[in-house]
Amino acid sequence: MPQSTLSAIEHDKIKLGVAIAKVLARALKCHPAVLVFPGWDADHEVAA
Repeated sequence: MPQSTLSAIEHDKIKLGVAIAKVLARALKCHPAVLVFPGWDADHEVAA
C-alpha cells in the first residue's frame, strides 16, 4: 500500500473502508474489525 494512501487515511482525506482495513490488518497482524470499529476487542468476540 502506498505511503500516500496511509497519509490520506491519517488526514481524513479518504475513508478507511473494509478493503483497506483488510490490507492493513494483515500487515499489522490484527483483525480488520479492530481498525474499522474503535473499541472492538478481538479477544472477547465469539464467531457466529
